[in-house]
Amino acid sequence: MENRIRVFISYSHEDKKLVSQLEQILRENNLNPVWTDKLSGGSGFDDQIKMFIENAHIFMPVITKKSSIRGWVHQEIGFAMALHIPVFPVTTEDLTPGGMLQMIQTTKLDMNHPEQVKVKLGSKVFEALLLHENKSPLWELAQFEEERAVKMKEYSTKANKPDYLGMVRQKGGLSSFHIPDIYIWQEQWENRYFPDKKSPYHKKVQREERQALESHASGAGCKLIVNTSYVISEERSKTSIISRINALIGFLESGSGNKAIIAFQGKSSIHESVTIVGDLFLAESTTFKNQEGFTNTFFTRNASEISRRIKDFDDEMNDLLKEKGWTPVNSRGKAIEELKQMLNKFKS
Repeated sequence: MENRIRVFISYSHEDKKLVSQLEQILRENNLNPVWTDKLSGGSGFDDQIKMFIENAHIFMPVITKKSSIRGWVHQEIGFAMALHIPVFPVTTEDLTPGGMLQMIQTTKLDMNHPEQVKVKLGSKVFEALLLHENKSPLWELAQFEEERAVKMKEYSTKANKPDYLGMVRQKGGLSSFHIPDIYIWQEQWENRYFPDKKSPYHKKVQREERQALESHASGAGCKLIVNTSYVISEERSKTSIISRINALIGFLESGSGNKAIIAFQGKSSIHESVTIVGDLFLAESTTFKNQEGFTNTFFTRNASEISRRIKDFDDEMNDLLKEKGWTPVNSRGKAIEELKQMLNKFKS
């Protein structure tokens, strides 16, 4: 898996010393433990807890006599289960779990034998739990293009924390990086849609989508599978085509785009859009209409589904690079060169 498995630790503050020991063991096992010590100041406690659970691969409640009498542990377990996030409860005591925990096997840990604990909390254990998660992922729908842009920003921004930056994988059209990152009243925005008109709100949320994804791409890189037939069509004006290609070239030549790996899909009558940010979320559009863009976009944070789709994406990209004789190292330069040749044909 590309990123370390994130394990959200739910615990009672009276058990903080125990949790600190468990965190250290998880880190030694190359896992990424997340717990409330990492919450930032100034935000709502409940909202941050929910965000961390939503973006966790595994939810690990630490069950002790102190924590089991508190109702919040069952609320958090119920929230994780409702999101289809695997629950892996652990305890160091002899307990008879009640409530939500009656349905889940609890792993007993003996902290006097740290090597045994390290095995029970090994990365292979959590990988197996993810791979054998058979529940269908939960999806959230954004029906219209503007809703898609708003959700793309929302999902990207929620995940945009130092430990949560993820590589952007995107397939379809010229990617979100052909959206201008300039003030919406600039001429480039008029050229982008010429001779049609778009509302200031549409332009605003489109720009915010680009910025949110670029914050991840600049830190963790991006892999783009570009379909130029999306932009080069009889329905689109020459002014619009030139503006869009110029914007993508500008991104690839910028500091944010210098980690990009890019492949061309070739001419295709099928318009599709897939966006994966790290292993944090997946967005897939099922409908495309000229002048309306990609609509009916489904979003999910389900880690098992995302891991499978990452493999599919990378396999397709490797095949496309081989077809062109490109490599991950030289693909950006090759793509810029090809896009500029395309641009010159339209300008002449």
